[in-house]
Amino acid sequence: MADINNIKNSLLNQLASEIIVLSKDLNILWANDSALSNGWMLSDGDSNKITNQFNHETSEELTKLLTDCISSNASITKRGFRLYKSQEKNRTVDLTVSWSNSDDILIIELFCIDNLNKIIDSSKTFSTQKIAANLARTLAHEVKNPLSGIKGSAQILSSKLEDDFSKKFLKIIIDETERLNSIVTKILTPPKKPKLELFNIHSALEKVFALSQVDKDDVLTLKRDYDPSIPEIHGDEDLFIQAILNIVKNAQQALLHTNNPIITIKSRVSYNQPINGNLHATVCEVSIIDNGPGIPSDIQEQVFFPMVSSKEDGSGLGLSISQDIIRIHGGSISFKTKSGQTAFSIVIPIKLDAEVKSA
Repeated sequence: MADINNIKNSLLNQLASEIIVLSKDLNILWANDSALSNGWMLSDGDSNKITNQFNHETSEELTKLLTDCISSNASITKRGFRLYKSQEKNRTVDLTVSWSNSDDILIIELFCIDNLNKIIDSSKTFSTQKIAANLARTLAHEVKNPLSGIKGSAQILSSKLEDDFSKKFLKIIIDETERLNSIVTKILTPPKKPKLELFNIHSALEKVFALSQVDKDDVLTLKRDYDPSIPEIHGDEDLFIQAILNIVKNAQQALLHTNNPIITIKSRVSYNQPINGNLHATVCEVSIIDNGPGIPSDIQEQVFFPMVSSKEDGSGLGLSISQDIIRIHGGSISFKTKSGQTAFSIVIPIKLDAEVKSA
């Protein structure tokens, strides 16, 4: 029998595909992190048989596949194999089963077809948002020159006219032009070049928490829900803090008229997540969850675009800047919203030591 501890410590845990190791009598001996995160369970004794994890139909088909693999001593691949569990979401997978005579073990490698659709959707969203952001920057560039002309003309008139009535309204023109110019400058200015190094994600989140405490009113409750097992992240901590803080501030403003407002900052390790069209084996996921009214349906598709805001006095730049910062780190932002809950999720790839050194 193979030493399962040696397998456990191998690179199998870094794979995006799910790996399950079985004994000849179909007991699960080991499963990699990807498999465990997708619902495969490890237990002791007869209850650990692979057939106990699925309904009767799937168990019969899977048993036949595994016994055929052992008897033929050959690898068998099944495309579009359906895994059915009672009271759970069913999955369609591609799987390959191999038998090792030398170790008396079955090895199942499984890849969820549903992930392919996630990758396609992630890639489409990334492309659409990138086009829109570039268009916004092009328009901002075209607006900047006329604004300078308006402000200059108003200043000249203000120096020529002496009546207070005219000066009052010319000052409004100058001030509002300056405000618009500031907004346009922010749109045209990309985030600063990141200083990439390893940092503790929870150290960054604690700074966000402290900064958010300063601006919050007495009614708002801020909560933390951290996963202490998350390793260090490779990136710019200051920029990352700014990206998270923008989202938290948006949530605070959205909760102004909510009874018992709550914002939760949550961290978790996640597996097999598509980011900008690529599937990553292990990622850090940070969520900012509020119990506000939700994002209006008419702006949900454009929420990350510059100048889009549900607030009358909002610039619509916070989420756009956050998205730029997270993309610099190879990550992405998404959200789910409904009345009573909005959750923004940031996913950042967790790089291996070798990847960090080569970056």
